[in-house]
Amino acid sequence: MGKISEIVSDILKNYLPKIKAVGISFDLDFPDTTIAVDSVENIKKGIEKGLKISIKHSKKGCVKLTIKKDEVVLSDTGLVIDKTTCKKLSTEHFVVKSRVGFGTTFTIK
Repeated sequence: MGKISEIVSDILKNYLPKIKAVGISFDLDFPDTTIAVDSVENIKKGIEKGLKISIKHSKKGCVKLTIKKDEVVLSDTGLVIDKTTCKKLSTEHFVVKSRVGFGTTFTIK
């Protein structure tokens, strides 16, 4: 079990400079920093996977990381992924959805 605030802090130390370097804005919505999770590795891998995809494919827009008690949501307004690729990227703990005009959402459970 681990505190999600520590997981997010470690990830952002590495990824925030990369996000800024490609010109994407970043927003963090983390209303309860005391949340603890059992699946530390799933959460960490999911956030990193979503950030890597956003950094690699987005040229503009905003990446928002929302931390909730039962899930982590990473949304990217500058990235649209086709349905076939969304299905290929999705797993039991990592769901990818995308819509033109709205961007892509990565949900980590």
